[in-house]
Amino acid sequence: MPLPPLRSLLPSLRPNFPVLAALGISLWGCMIIHSATANSVGASHFALRQLAWVVVGAIAFAVARAIPFALYRRHILWFAGLPYLALWLVLVGGIRINGMRGWFAWHGLFCQPSEMAKPVFVLASVLLLARWRERDPEKRPGILPVAICALGWLVPVGLQPDFGAILVYALTLAVLYWCLGGRLRHLLLGIGVAITGAALVLWRYPYVQRRFVAFLDPEKYASGSGWHLMQFRRSLAAGGWFGHSWEMGSWSRAYLPLGHSDSVFASLAEQVGFVGLFPLLVLILAWVVYAHRRACACQQAENAAVILGLGAIVGVQAFIHLSVNLGLLPPTGITLPLVSYGGSSLVATMVVFGMVESAWRDDPAQSAPANPDTPSS
Repeated sequence: MPLPPLRSLLPSLRPNFPVLAALGISLWGCMIIHSATANSVGASHFALRQLAWVVVGAIAFAVARAIPFALYRRHILWFAGLPYLALWLVLVGGIRINGMRGWFAWHGLFCQPSEMAKPVFVLASVLLLARWRERDPEKRPGILPVAICALGWLVPVGLQPDFGAILVYALTLAVLYWCLGGRLRHLLLGIGVAITGAALVLWRYPYVQRRFVAFLDPEKYASGSGWHLMQFRRSLAAGGWFGHSWEMGSWSRAYLPLGHSDSVFASLAEQVGFVGLFPLLVLILAWVVYAHRRACACQQAENAAVILGLGAIVGVQAFIHLSVNLGLLPPTGITLPLVSYGGSSLVATMVVFGMVESAWRDDPAQSAPANPDTPSS
C-alpha cells in the first residue's frame, strides 16, 4: 500500500476535538512555560522553542492521521522497529542528563526515544496480542505475549534508566491486556513481579531509595531528598483556591525545581489556584472519555484496542504527573503531556492523537451506512 499523497494531509487539519484541544492546550503550555521561567535569563527562550515544537507537532498530527490504519498494521515492523532500535542506540550514543542516558543531542536539539516510542509501543503491543489471540479466538490472551511485550520494551528503557517511562509503559500494557480479555490472575502476577522489580531497583540505586524514604517523611529530609516534595506542597498551598496574578507565582519561580517541565502542574497551581486548574483536569478526563467512546463504537477489535491503548498512555502519563506534583507519588521525572516543556513529549502526544483518528476513520463502522434501508415486508 503506497504512502498517501501530500494533498491527503489537508483533510487531517479539519477542526475536531483532538486537534483543537491539543493545539489549545499546547499554546497554553507555551504561556505557562514562559511564566515559569520569567525570572531566568532569556525567559522567552524555552517558550519560543516550545512554540516551534507545537508547529512540528501539528504537522505530525496531520501525517499520523492521514496514514491509513491498514498501513500501520501492514508495516508495523518499520513503524515500531526504528523507534525501538533508537531505545537501544541511545544507550551507546546518547547523552546523560540527571544520571539518565536517555537523549540524543545534535546542535542544541534533543530527542528522547522513550517518549517518541510510546505511540508505536501501543500499536506493536496490540498487534502482537491480537495476532496471538487469532490462533484460538475462544481463548483469552495468555501471559506469554504480555511477557514478551514487557521484556522487549521495558528492558532498554530500564537500562537508561528511565523509571518514569517504565511506569507509564507498564500501566498502559496492563490496561491493554485487561481490555483484550486478560485474566485477573495474570494481572496479579504482573503486580507481584512489579513489586519485586521495584525492590530490586531500591536496592540497586541508592538515589531512588533516598527519594522513596523522603517521600514517606518529606519534612525529615526537607533540605535533601525531600526538598522537591516540600516545594510541591508550598507551591500548591501558596496558590490556594484562586492563585496569584499571572507570572506572580513567586514561590514556584524561586524554589520549585523544573517548574517548566517536571513540576509544571505545581507551578501553574500557584498562579491560577485550584479553580484555574479545574478546566485542565476536565480536559484530561475528556480525552480519556473521548478515546473510550471512540473505541466502543469500533467494530474491529484491533482498532478499538489501539484507541484504548493510545488514550490510556496519555491519560496514565498525565495521572502520574499530577500524582507526583500533588505528593501522592515519589518524584519520577514525568512531564505533563502538551503542557510541560519538551519537544519529544509534545510531538509523541500529537502523533497519538493522529493515530487515534486514523484507527477510528478506517474502522468498518465508519464505512457502514448510517441509516441502512430496511427491506419491505
